[in-house]
Amino acid sequence: MKKIVITILAIFFLLLTQAQTGTIYGKITDSSAKKPLALTTVTIYRAIDTVIVTYRLSNDTGAFRIPNLPFGTPLRLLATYAGFEGCRQNFTLSEVNPSINFGILKMVNTAKQLDEVIVFSERPPVVFKQDTIEFNASAFKTLPTALLEDLLKKLPGVQVDENGNITVNGQRVNRILVDGKRFFGDDPKMATRNLPSNLVDKVQVMNDKEEIALNNDGDLSNIGKVINLTLKKSIKKALFGKVYAGEGISDKNEMGGIVNTFKDTLQLSILAYANNINQSGFTTKDIGQLGGFNRSGINSMAFPSGTGREGGFTINGLSFGGSGNGLNTSTGAGFNLNHTPSKKVSFFTQYFYNEMLGNVYQQTNVQKFFGDTIQNYTGNANTTSKSNGHSFSIGGNFEIDSLTLLKFTGTVKVNKSYVNANGLGINSNNKLGMVSYLNGINNTNSSNNEYSYNLSFSKTFAHKKTRSLSVLHLFNQSKNPTNYLRETNSNYLVPTINTQVLQQLRSTDMPNTNTRFNINYRDVLSTKITLRINEQFSYINQSQQIAVYSKHAATGFYDSLNTPLSNDVHNEQIISNTLLGLGYRIKKLTINFGANQLEQWVNNYFAKGAVNSRLQYSNLVFNGGIYWKRLSVSINQDVIAPNVNYLNPVADNSNPFYIVKGNPNLLPTNQISLNANNSIYDEKKSTYYGMNLNFRKSNNAVIQSLVVNTSGVQVSSPINVNEVKRFTMYLQVSKQFKKQTNFQCTIDASLFTSIYKSPIEFNLLRSETTNYNISPSLNFNMNWHDVIEINPSIKINQLKNTYTNTAFSTVDYAEKNIQTELIVRLPKKMVWQSNLAYSYISNLAPSIPNSNIYWNASLTLLMLKDNKAQLKLAVYDILNRNTNITRLIAGNTITDNNTNVLQRYFIVTYSYNIRTLSHQKTKNSSKKNGGMFLL
Repeated sequence: MKKIVITILAIFFLLLTQAQTGTIYGKITDSSAKKPLALTTVTIYRAIDTVIVTYRLSNDTGAFRIPNLPFGTPLRLLATYAGFEGCRQNFTLSEVNPSINFGILKMVNTAKQLDEVIVFSERPPVVFKQDTIEFNASAFKTLPTALLEDLLKKLPGVQVDENGNITVNGQRVNRILVDGKRFFGDDPKMATRNLPSNLVDKVQVMNDKEEIALNNDGDLSNIGKVINLTLKKSIKKALFGKVYAGEGISDKNEMGGIVNTFKDTLQLSILAYANNINQSGFTTKDIGQLGGFNRSGINSMAFPSGTGREGGFTINGLSFGGSGNGLNTSTGAGFNLNHTPSKKVSFFTQYFYNEMLGNVYQQTNVQKFFGDTIQNYTGNANTTSKSNGHSFSIGGNFEIDSLTLLKFTGTVKVNKSYVNANGLGINSNNKLGMVSYLNGINNTNSSNNEYSYNLSFSKTFAHKKTRSLSVLHLFNQSKNPTNYLRETNSNYLVPTINTQVLQQLRSTDMPNTNTRFNINYRDVLSTKITLRINEQFSYINQSQQIAVYSKHAATGFYDSLNTPLSNDVHNEQIISNTLLGLGYRIKKLTINFGANQLEQWVNNYFAKGAVNSRLQYSNLVFNGGIYWKRLSVSINQDVIAPNVNYLNPVADNSNPFYIVKGNPNLLPTNQISLNANNSIYDEKKSTYYGMNLNFRKSNNAVIQSLVVNTSGVQVSSPINVNEVKRFTMYLQVSKQFKKQTNFQCTIDASLFTSIYKSPIEFNLLRSETTNYNISPSLNFNMNWHDVIEINPSIKINQLKNTYTNTAFSTVDYAEKNIQTELIVRLPKKMVWQSNLAYSYISNLAPSIPNSNIYWNASLTLLMLKDNKAQLKLAVYDILNRNTNITRLIAGNTITDNNTNVLQRYFIVTYSYNIRTLSHQKTKNSSKKNGGMFLL
């Protein structure tokens, strides 16, 4: 197999170097004004059948140059620009005439839409329409079984990372719409990893107008994008989807299906799944996708960087399976309904249910460095868990008129979980050896009920469209009663030998009510000055209700209230934030300055342990920004009251080796942050440059003060400290080669660095600590004719902690993650795929392996007409070396974890794509490009 791949690659690159090609060039102008037309799409077709060869965009002067065109083939040039008639030129290149200068091509204005003046089979691959980029999906060839994600990866300027996150020209995509309607909420992955690509007619990319309406500070440099998928007319009443089922050794199995029907104004999707192979439902590409298993690796890979795994998936806060920890069984089902009875009214409703069963075994090693003493904790725990949840949402958009929009969304969530754990922990140090050990059980029974809604109103004024008003109201209420049953034996060897038995039921509830009301007003007073008035009113009511019960000696029930350990804490906050801001605009440069009057009334109530307090904080804080194109530099101030979780003065001793105390005297944190970001996308060169710098300084920040006694028992309590600083920098360069139909390539390089400075307090001794982190990464993706795909990547993460006090020793570690993927679609109807991931972490505890190799492979057989069915034979973790290793450095503490994961197994999966219109044709069906749509 290795020799075959090497031979294919050698032939491929030889052909690239020896092919005879020519070049054309010219300039596009407006025929009436004689102005250059930048970003004109110049597409080259084969004249005989209008198959797209390549395309380019004209530069700022209207000039274009298209190299690598074949000799001896009749070709056609088509220049297209919104608002102009198409301009066509036929030509043929040869050895005698290897280049053609078309000179100035003049385009004529037209009142017609571009679609009306372009022949259907000659639709250009991409068109720029004011603030919208429109891609012609049929111009980007995908395989018959490809998903929407595969199509997006072929579009210029679009990037999809291994977790399914999408960016367009460096800007994030907030959501995906299908014919203007939401598809399973706002998570783009539900569309990209479930909708077949050959259903899509156009992919439209536009600014997120909802985000703009709620953010009127003039900073449009980081506004997200919305993708709208226009489906082909032939499937507007189609039934489509996929079903799959798989069986493997050791009782491994998977099954599921998703069915969609779009009928005029109604969209309905129903899904269900179940598996016990640690996979998240409907996010992995092995469901109905050509090539077999997940290209990012199975979810059980769990290194901190995410190498080789895709991560779990949630919809409206519910987990839909998939975990890097332990062995998991996942089940889920749901539906999504969109209805648009008129152009001005649309609504949706959705329901999801999920259930997860898990078994996790974890080894932990914790080291604390203090002077010449190294305190060490080693432990292991075996945990079984069960969780289930329901989520129901409903919402609608109501367009009162063309300038006024009202939106509403409401959600109800009900979640329950049960956890049973037993384990052993040992404390020791390098001078005394073992000083204590603990064993016991911990059973947890919890639920979380949440109710929320948001209502928004936005209006642009007819007589002055530069004046806008938006109103937002949010409400959230939750309750999460939890019972912790803890039975442990703690054995102490230092300073004296003794044993303590803990038999305790800790019953807690943390009800929380949070509501917010925002009014944003924006008015352009002149060509240079913009007025902004924002008012935000918030109400927060949060509690920590704790009742601790001891086991009754006579009855054996946990019904004896332990009054000293029980307490009720209530925190009520009323916050008013009034902003008056002015913006000054000079051409493309905008300067904003604002002043916020921040008023906070904080009431704390304690059943015992502290005196009730009624506090008021009044602060005048400032913010400002400079914005030019996609460059943004801003500064902000804020004052943040402490969370109720930090306030309870009564100790929590449910873990005898780690006792937590609150601090009712905490002060609000004063924070100032400076942020700069810039992104540049060169459409002509398909190159993206991104930069983000952030600096934050906090006074009265909250850190945990830690005291450890000679027995290894830790007592943690929050304190306020000053001069907490954090600086981060992220740089990215990405180059795409996506304008050739037979070869596509993306090279992406990035660098993340951070410096974090903060005081730490350990055994009442203070030190300043500085954490340095540098993390470069390089990714390469290549696709040749959809026959060979190669996707290697490398990421290095280097961390180091230094201290000003010599009682603490410098600690550091390095992490390396390398992975690659190879897909070969030869011979016909067969797909070979292999994933290989390697990870290494230095300086781990001796009992934890510091390296891992994770290798998957599969063979997919394509069956039936249009490859509607696939039979996949896969083996995961071929070397049986899959592990889950993590390392964390915080203060003077290093924590290493090794968790069990799903290891080697074989599985055979059969999947079938449902397509009800497989024999229907559209117009121009004789054309190979834009002709017959096979579903």
